[in-house]
Amino acid sequence: MITTRPFGRTGLNISCISLGTVALGLEYGIESPHESRRPSEEDAIRLLEQAADEGINLFDTAPAYGESERLVGQAIGRRQGCHIATKVSVPLDGDGKALQGTPLREAVKASLEKSLRILRREVIDIVQIHNATVDGIGRGEVADMLLKARDEGKVRFLGASVYGEESALAAVNSGHFDCLQVAYNVLDQRMSGRVFPAAAQAGVGILVRSALLKGALTEKSRFLPPELHVLQRASERAREKLAGTWQRLPEIAVRFCLSSKKVATVLVGASTRKELEQALLAAKAGPLSEELLGQAASLALTDEHLLNPSHWPIG
Repeated sequence: MITTRPFGRTGLNISCISLGTVALGLEYGIESPHESRRPSEEDAIRLLEQAADEGINLFDTAPAYGESERLVGQAIGRRQGCHIATKVSVPLDGDGKALQGTPLREAVKASLEKSLRILRREVIDIVQIHNATVDGIGRGEVADMLLKARDEGKVRFLGASVYGEESALAAVNSGHFDCLQVAYNVLDQRMSGRVFPAAAQAGVGILVRSALLKGALTEKSRFLPPELHVLQRASERAREKLAGTWQRLPEIAVRFCLSSKKVATVLVGASTRKELEQALLAAKAGPLSEELLGQAASLALTDEHLLNPSHWPIG
């Protein structure tokens, strides 16, 4: 069975590989002319069940992930030993500004109630603020609502899913959050400098997403648009230095993330049995050697427009 790691101050032991489900609920990732990006509903449910059978015990979803919450609820919502992490978003008003006050409270309450129903849970293990910002964390409105939901027995633990070092440190320093979801991979190593140590000191569990950088650290990087040629070359260098072949690079990329002792779990967005098996093999193989970690250190990029897929000219 897959190994587990302590999840910060929560007292939970989480499988070192967890399943991110955005690719099960909507079209996601780099489009390849040879395959569909999203599995059928039957295949998605089977994949979720297989992941749980293999010992994966954390499943990350969100209302923004299309059909993801419904599929997770149907497949493992009532299954004992499976932890579900979902999210609440901060809606924008007509002027593009984040809601505050009563409209925000009503939106968050409605989102939580819908997630509980769709996920088939009486209590959600982890609720994260989706794309939490420094400003939103500082105001504390959503965190206060989630703390109230925790007191009411609807939520067990609070989390924040963030972009960038400032938001990550704001979440850690606020003292409200039990876990933090951040992007981290061979090409984007920025969180290891200040965020990981700060989270560890505060007892905040780290969930790593984007281990494969939305497919850029797989052979699908060949289908990146010309505007991302610098990222494509960086991916090719990673293949050459760390893996030798495209087929082996995803495993190496996941093992790179697992090599940090400050990472509790790596979210892998598997959408096929083959991708799930690659993730399980990575978990079994464990951390990279010191030699490979030294090679990986030389591959790090810093350009936000390359490392944050929201800036890419693709869906």
